[in-house]
Order: sequence, then C-alpha cells, then structure tokens
Amino acid sequence: MYKDCEPRKSSMHPPSKILAPYLAPDRNSFNLVRLLAALTVLVSHTFIIKTGTDTLDPLLGPTPFTLGQHAVNAFFFLSGLMLSQSIERRSDIADYLWARFLRIFPGLFACGLVLAFVAGPLLSGSNVIDYFNDTHTWAYPFAILVQFAKAVPPHYIFAELPYAGQANSPLWTINYEILAYMVLAAFSYGGWTRRTAVLWAALGLALALFMAEAAVESVSHTSHLYQLGRYGFCFALGMIAYRYRDGVSLSPFWFAGSVLLVLATRGTAFEHAAYVVVVAHAALLAGARHYGTLTELTQKHDISYGVYIYHWPVEQALLVEIPDVGAIALLLVSLIVTVALAVASWRWIEEPALRFKNHVPRLFMRRARG
Repeated sequence: MYKDCEPRKSSMHPPSKILAPYLAPDRNSFNLVRLLAALTVLVSHTFIIKTGTDTLDPLLGPTPFTLGQHAVNAFFFLSGLMLSQSIERRSDIADYLWARFLRIFPGLFACGLVLAFVAGPLLSGSNVIDYFNDTHTWAYPFAILVQFAKAVPPHYIFAELPYAGQANSPLWTINYEILAYMVLAAFSYGGWTRRTAVLWAALGLALALFMAEAAVESVSHTSHLYQLGRYGFCFALGMIAYRYRDGVSLSPFWFAGSVLLVLATRGTAFEHAAYVVVVAHAALLAGARHYGTLTELTQKHDISYGVYIYHWPVEQALLVEIPDVGAIALLLVSLIVTVALAVASWRWIEEPALRFKNHVPRLFMRRARG
C-alpha cells in the first residue's frame, strides 16, 4: 500500500493545521467518515422501518434533523469538497462525468438485480411462476437506474410492512446527488469554480431557498424546494471549503464557533443551515485525522455506497422474515448482512467498474463536450 515507511508517518502526522495537505488521498480519513455516515443512516432507518415513524429518533426534536439526515448532510458536504478536487485534476469534463457514472450506476444496477432475482422470490407473497410472470420483476433493475426510490419493485414484496412496497426508499437522495454532479460540471466548464464571487452567490442562493422553505411551517421538509436548498447548501459549502483549502483552519477553536452559531440561531430559520455548518465542520476535523488500520482499509476499500444502497432492503427483508424481531436485534443483524453485501458490491462490482475510468466512451465524450 505504501512505497516505504516515511509516507505513512507523514500521512498520520501532517504538520499543517490547515485543510489543504489533508486532501491528499493517503493523508485523510474521509472515506472512513463517509462509511460512518452511511452506518449512521442505517441506524436511524432501523427505528423508522420497525415502527413506521421517525418519532423515536434521538436527534429529531432537539435538532431539526434526524440522525440519518445529519449523516446525509455530511455526505453532500464531503461530495462537494472531494469532487471539487477531482474535477480540477481532470483534463476533461467527460472524464469526470464518466467517473461519476461508474461510481453510481453499476453498483445500483447490481443492487436491483439482487433484489429482483435473489431476494425477491424468497420474499414474495406469490408463487414463483406468478412472480416471474410479473413485468415489474424484470423491469426493476432497469427502472431503479432512472426512477431510483420511485421504481416500482416486484409485486408482492414488502406488502405488509409499515413502509409497504418501498423497496429502497433512501435512493431518492441520488436524484439530488446527480444534480449536484451536473452543476459542478457546468461550473467547471464555465470556469466558475475558480471565481469566488460565483461560488459565494451559489451558496447564498441555496441558503436563501433553504431558509425560506424551513421558515414555512406548512411546507413539508421533504418538498423538492426544501431539499434543493438543503443539499445545494451542503454541496456548495464543500465547494467553498475546497476553494479556500489553503486558509481553512482545522483548529478546534473554530469548531467551537460553529457550535455557538447553532446556539445563537435556535428557533430561527437559519437554525437548519447552522446545523449543516457544525456537521460539516465535524466531518472536516474527523476526516483530517488518521485512525490506523481503519483509515488504511477505507482508503483502499470504499464500501460506504454499498452500505447506503443495501441497508434499507436488507432491513425490510429481515422484517418480513422475522416480524417480531426487536429493534436492537434488527439493527445488529442488518449491520452484519449489509456490510457483507457492501463488501461484495465493492469487490466484485464497484471497484472493477472504476477500473474503466480512463476508458471514456466516444459517444459520451461528444455529448459531454457538445
């Protein structure tokens, strides 16, 4: 993994107190932070799946977000940070878009296949012949690539659960993730990623939408406008952090300032955004540390995406097979099964797909440049 011992020592103890040096792939634990965020989403969803409501979530009420929503906010912030670096280092927008395609869709398609043709027949309330005569069975692995969470799953599965018929509800965030990818590509193509005024304007626009929607009590916080503001703010904050990477301090003193910002904005429309700031700050501080073997493993094996796309159907399936399972037992078993599937997805689907990053299809290149 390392050419000699010296790089490892420098990666574990970089002398700098600013962000920039920690963005080198062997000098940070951002993959580990992403994995912890994905596992946090799993924990949060366990109680939602079991009860059909988020009222038991420990952070909903004391904060505007559930435990899982805080974790997704961290995801989007880190995406804005790391992808800003990725697109800057690539010579062509097509390379970036192709890499993003390979990171999302092969693993997602495999997840659809597993649900439709491996788990589905075991979970279905119908006989095998009816199950495979259902067009939704055959269409699901393809529909999931376009409709994500809204893709109609094979009929008769998850029909009696609190979240009946929802095969993979968390996938709705991928819509916003892909939109963020495209916006970043457009910014890079126009040279705007180096224009601080444009970046601050984008952050301000997202913040204005975020605050406006958060302030309207009659507006559901699952509305498209609210989510556009929320995820746009998270992602733009990551872009800003990358732009000022040579000046972003990792001193705990500034993190205390983020916490004070949350306290100062309690009960206001800005409170939602303030919590994003403090979670983003925590992700930076955690990612700039080295945790020995855990950091080294996650640098080589990024299973966070697999955890995210598999945990919901795994927990739904366990609830079908063991209806009376307790929440803690459901959590522990789903952790084991989900991590195993995520490791398999990384080893046999995601990592092999990423080896084609340097083989951009010509048609894809023409469209990206066109």
